[in-house]
Amino acid sequence: MAKYKLLFKLSHANGALVDESGNTPFEFEIGDGQLDPCLESCIEEAVVGKPQTFLMTYDEAFGSIYDEAIQVMDRSDFPDNIKIELDAAVEFETPTGDSYVGCIDKVEGDDITVNFNHPLAGAGVSFQVEILEKY
Repeated sequence: MAKYKLLFKLSHANGALVDESGNTPFEFEIGDGQLDPCLESCIEEAVVGKPQTFLMTYDEAFGSIYDEAIQVMDRSDFPDNIKIELDAAVEFETPTGDSYVGCIDKVEGDDITVNFNHPLAGAGVSFQVEILEKY
């Protein structure tokens, strides 16, 4: 698989910065799991040495918001050492050993609403990238 050294900036369609490399080149290999496949496909299309911007709809980026991925859980389902607060990211392990991260959307007594959708689900994004090196 191809390896890349690049600079990038990922922004929400509303202009809010989501993530960036800053001035420090980011290095990764296609398929290594560091970037979402939608961003990897942009990188594969990009021209080395030319700053480019890719605008993606939610369908092209991180997908739709699925109601099934929003769960109301009981406070007792959370480990004692986790501080339950709005917008906190919480990692859960399934009985099969898989891990899922959810964001706490609402707290009503012992009912905690956790959103397991990708944080950018339902949103368009802007992905600015400059490939410094492909090897």
